[in-house]
Amino acid sequence: MYKVLIIEDDPMVACINKNFIEKHDNLKVIDIVKSEEKVFEVLEKHNIDLILCDVYLGSSNGIEILKNIRKKGILSDIIFITALNESSKIKEAMAYGVTDFLIKPYNQDRLDLAISKFFKKNELLLKNTMVQEEYDTYFTTEGSLELPKGINKNTLEKIESFLSDNKKKWWNANKISEHLNISTVTLNKYLKYLVSLNKLSVNVSHGEVGRPENFYKYLNI
Repeated sequence: MYKVLIIEDDPMVACINKNFIEKHDNLKVIDIVKSEEKVFEVLEKHNIDLILCDVYLGSSNGIEILKNIRKKGILSDIIFITALNESSKIKEAMAYGVTDFLIKPYNQDRLDLAISKFFKKNELLLKNTMVQEEYDTYFTTEGSLELPKGINKNTLEKIESFLSDNKKKWWNANKISEHLNISTVTLNKYLKYLVSLNKLSVNVSHGEVGRPENFYKYLNI
């Protein structure tokens, strides 16, 4: 279970963020704070894996909080959620290790994409040894890995993130469709592609009427 800290001074936004995050079974929001003092109180008590931080916090400033977090040697992943679109500030935040920026207003899908990147990075770093291709799955830039025709990167990551979050269960296309609101025709194309990458295991069941149906499970490679 990954521990999450939300730094946000707007109670409504904080509540929305918490609800979005806790739709992922392996994420737990430990606390919601709005000042630098409270941030470090939480960080002293808990080993926080992921921080969602607004840039403008009234009396506090997200970038200054970020700098002080890094000065203390805390290596939690940080996602900035902000209305900020100043390139100089974004560059400064990236230099201090922000992993993603979400520009308000954003939606569940965009946050899920940021969370998916967080999961991929941490799964990668659990390994003792890695080959170049495994590094490339996380560190290559957007669009540098060519996908087959008809495969959209965001849709692919959304499906993979859902199956990774729910890796203890076997899923058929109909059940995945209910959760993600993606047609089964589209899903079958993406599931077949993930199987080709050895990211999914397939189990064929003939069911009660004998008609074969594919069930999929995310592989811990």
